[in-house]
Amino acid sequence: MGIKKTLGLGVASAALGLSLIGGGTFAYFSDTAQSTATFAAGTLDLNSDPSVIVNIANLKPGDTVLRSFKLKNDGSLDIGSIILNTTTQITDAKGDNYLDLAEFIKVKFLRNNDKGIPVVAPEDVVYETTLAALKSQHPDLVKNTGWDQLFTEASGIKAGTNDSFSVQFEFVENNQDQNIFQGDSLTLTWDFVAKQTAGSAK
Repeated sequence: MGIKKTLGLGVASAALGLSLIGGGTFAYFSDTAQSTATFAAGTLDLNSDPSVIVNIANLKPGDTVLRSFKLKNDGSLDIGSIILNTTTQITDAKGDNYLDLAEFIKVKFLRNNDKGIPVVAPEDVVYETTLAALKSQHPDLVKNTGWDQLFTEASGIKAGTNDSFSVQFEFVENNQDQNIFQGDSLTLTWDFVAKQTAGSAK
């Protein structure tokens, strides 16, 4: 009887061992693939040439000043719009101003020469306004709004290109006593704010 009990225990132990081994030897096929993504942002780099558009002394009422400048896109992204912001700072030499000198400096025109047809259909971004009034206006300098859009450049400035501009200022003569402005000066600052084109599917 003792032998039978011993053999029975041995068989049970052997069966348990086989069960454990069978459960640990299950095999399967596998494969792994990997991909990576890189997102690099482009740049907007707008420059004005020259940086000082007008620097003239000894102006008198009735004088006009014609100047030209370029806005250059030196970045890697196309520029969709360029918004003009105007600020002025006046130095009152005698402290007697009761009128705003910015009301007497007129922008006769600010013209984008690349968006229109010269002489025939110039693209006047600003036409006949004072610096005082322009401070509350924020025109887009590179928008093509004329009827000639099919024959001229599209709005914006493509990367690596530029738009050229002409601007004429006038010190307005009002046929009245303007002696309060003698010796005064006005500093005009134009900030050109470039904005990207609309996003697109890649």
